[in-house]
Amino acid sequence: MKPKLKALIIGAGGVTSYMLPALKNSFDLQLTLIDGDVLEKRNLDRQLFRNNHVGINKAEALMRTYNFRKNEGHVIRSYFDKEMMDTEYKFLFHDADVLICCADHHPARRHLLEVAIELEKPILICANEYSTSQAYFFDPRLLNEYPMMNPLLRYPELLTSNEGSPIRCQGEALESTPQLAIANQTSASLGNLLLWMWFSGADTVEGYMPVEYQTTFSRIETITLDDLANIRIPTHNV
Repeated sequence: MKPKLKALIIGAGGVTSYMLPALKNSFDLQLTLIDGDVLEKRNLDRQLFRNNHVGINKAEALMRTYNFRKNEGHVIRSYFDKEMMDTEYKFLFHDADVLICCADHHPARRHLLEVAIELEKPILICANEYSTSQAYFFDPRLLNEYPMMNPLLRYPELLTSNEGSPIRCQGEALESTPQLAIANQTSASLGNLLLWMWFSGADTVEGYMPVEYQTTFSRIETITLDDLANIRIPTHNV
């Protein structure tokens, strides 16, 4: 029997299009998908959509592509911002087991992180540049034991940057660049692996639980809870 998972995903673009097939096959999935964007023909070379879905909302297109039934998911055809928490959609955030940000800009990541902290909900952030990928898992309920699990400490540019770039391993924000399909697929795969490790009920040792995967060209790096425990909190954030 597949483990149950209620996921709310912000962004229905390249990363999400590669994430959903494996996520749906691995979990008994209840999905809320939020995106106000419309699929364009130019998206098809790096995002996993069908040609006949050009011109319709991306979130709706993905629900159709992967055959989600009405009782398996919700589509919100709007761009996410924190004010959505003051609407009738707020119960979907409260009901989710995990919040997932696959949007390719810092404001959406920052706002969803703020929501995750307020609701004490786990959050997964997936990001990539042209040929590099990253996935980051954060559970606010573990902050007392692992303060450096907070992405806002490790990547302080998230607090202020409005740029459209993914998180970089060096903590720098650069202008958004086109993304290879393989980078989208890699980011989705790393995100799915983190979700499986944290939500499948697998028998694991806490300190070795991964919280982040980074790929930079030929290198893949894994960061665990034990790694975070050994990182000192920057003095300017104390």
